[in-house]
Amino acid sequence: MTLEPQKSDWPMVALAILAGITAAAHVGKAPPALPLLRGELNLSIVQAGWTVSIIAAMAMASGMAAGMTADRIGHRRLLIIGLLIMALSGAVGSVADGPWLLLVSRFFEGVGFISVAVSAPSLIVTSIFHRHRQVVLGIWSIWVPAGMAFSMFISPLIMAPFGWRGLWVFWSVITVGLVAALLAKPAPPTPPEAPAQPRHSYVGSLKLIFGRPGPLLMALNFCVFATQWGSMIVWLPSFLFEQRALPVSTAALLGGLVVVVNVPGNLLGSWLLHHGVRRRYLIGFAHFAMGLCAIGIFSDSLTDMTRYVLVLVFSHIAGILPAAMFASVPVHTPTPQQFGATNGLLLQGSNIGNFFGPPAVAAVVAAMGAWNGVLWLMLASAGAGIALTVWLAAIENRSD
Repeated sequence: MTLEPQKSDWPMVALAILAGITAAAHVGKAPPALPLLRGELNLSIVQAGWTVSIIAAMAMASGMAAGMTADRIGHRRLLIIGLLIMALSGAVGSVADGPWLLLVSRFFEGVGFISVAVSAPSLIVTSIFHRHRQVVLGIWSIWVPAGMAFSMFISPLIMAPFGWRGLWVFWSVITVGLVAALLAKPAPPTPPEAPAQPRHSYVGSLKLIFGRPGPLLMALNFCVFATQWGSMIVWLPSFLFEQRALPVSTAALLGGLVVVVNVPGNLLGSWLLHHGVRRRYLIGFAHFAMGLCAIGIFSDSLTDMTRYVLVLVFSHIAGILPAAMFASVPVHTPTPQQFGATNGLLLQGSNIGNFFGPPAVAAVVAAMGAWNGVLWLMLASAGAGIALTVWLAAIENRSD
């Protein structure tokens, strides 16, 4: 159990959440800019794909290592370092005259993204009273959809007069401003009665985390969740453009709205946690409802409008799960010194789903010749999520 601070530091909590939203905005700036990037820098379709997915690949590969680094050098320090890396990388990327400098800059943006993603929730936990943690970590869960949605909607407004380079500079400036706010906010003093905490090596932390089933089960659960939600977000605009002949701008707008409605779902999950609904029920319900919505989404017997409404419901209910999942991290972390590493493992699970889910959907469509076949992938993921939730609940019952 982490030591209680002398008082909840709400300005630090707000800055940590803003840091996460800003990091996600750096990810979300790329998809709307791809047409301009491909035309000006002569990106191949593969290079364009890596421009979007390289950050997810980095998080998939190194989330836990970044978390262990945060645990060792300090979460506030790594948060500031991560934001500075993203700001500098974005500025370098804005002057790219070919694909390789752009890709290298995106790689380092991924380094900064991971640093922020693992350190911000740890900083939140150490800045507030224990009784606030479930609800505040639930609010933290908005960081990805809020950042990506805001970035996707604001990007066309910035690119119209300033191009994609102006967009890259805009987010670098915003990030530097956030760093300045964090530096101006003094770090909270360590209470004098705080007991000395043992320092664990990287190997020691790994043994502690994998010595109990909870962290791995949460990571696997987040993986199958991200397979469902991430695949829907990635492929919906393409489906609307290719199968329903909607204009690209309309398809992008409808896809953006699906991301937006996830945010109130996150807040709903936080509200339910605050009112005593158990985490396991929220996680299990989210998987069940997403699977149920998928049956209607991939049904040819429903109208297109009804199916799109179900996509919105799917994304809204999906928002409940991250809120409950992030609130579970303090429960399953072996000691406070592994909080960042456990959160990093959760991040890796999520990005494994984000990385492999869309290609799996493409493979199913290619093999079956129709989008309806994707239903079985969605149902299998939802079923796996429910099973993993039951397993996690059994572990929590034994430890109560």
